[in-house]
Amino acid sequence: MITIRSSKDNSQVALISLEVTVTTPRNVYTISSDGSMTDSGSSFGEGLFGGISWPRSRFRLPEGVLLDQQMFLPDDGSAVALSWALIGNEGCAAQLVARPFFSGCGPRSFRDVGFQFDSEEDGGRLTWLPNVRGPRIVADTNGQYRDEPVRLSDCLCEQAAASASREDLITPGRFEFELSQCPSVLIFSMEGNANAQRDQYVGAFLAGLMQKDSPTRAGLRKIASARIRSKRLAVA
Repeated sequence: MITIRSSKDNSQVALISLEVTVTTPRNVYTISSDGSMTDSGSSFGEGLFGGISWPRSRFRLPEGVLLDQQMFLPDDGSAVALSWALIGNEGCAAQLVARPFFSGCGPRSFRDVGFQFDSEEDGGRLTWLPNVRGPRIVADTNGQYRDEPVRLSDCLCEQAAASASREDLITPGRFEFELSQCPSVLIFSMEGNANAQRDQYVGAFLAGLMQKDSPTRAGLRKIASARIRSKRLAVA
């Protein structure tokens, strides 16, 4: 489990963790972190990238390849961007599955039915409504999404359970990627949390993945275009 942040002191909708597994013909691997990737008690405001964290990790698999993972994490919780790519053996077959866990999704009033599990296509993007007060959760990806709603009470994710109450933590589905040297990308953001600097850095994150002659360059441009269209509609 990759822990993004703790929800103990935050009642707002937020991505707090991801369950990430990599499957090869030889084995199944789980990616995990020792602690939260973001800490409300610390500030990145004076860092090179401003108020964000941009960690990068590489994991060596027995199949003779490296799994390169990058994460983009504004400290205000307005977005989370991730990418995964294989370095080395081009013939290695590997699939990555990421399951996000959101907190702050419980009903806010007697009229609130709570998290709306059915994802909606919005200009090529996926959106969910956690509760009647929002904000909507938006996902941009070049992978495949499958609706598979699970509540914490049905899941044996102890690390996620430690970060939120059993009634409050929800995962709507899973994202699947066929790993290769071309980056697999997953970006979450909260609708309505307009932030020009955040959008600029998310754009820089995507631009850094668009290497020359990459077969997935068009797919990454599609993600960037969808984010731009959504921003223009919000401004209008």
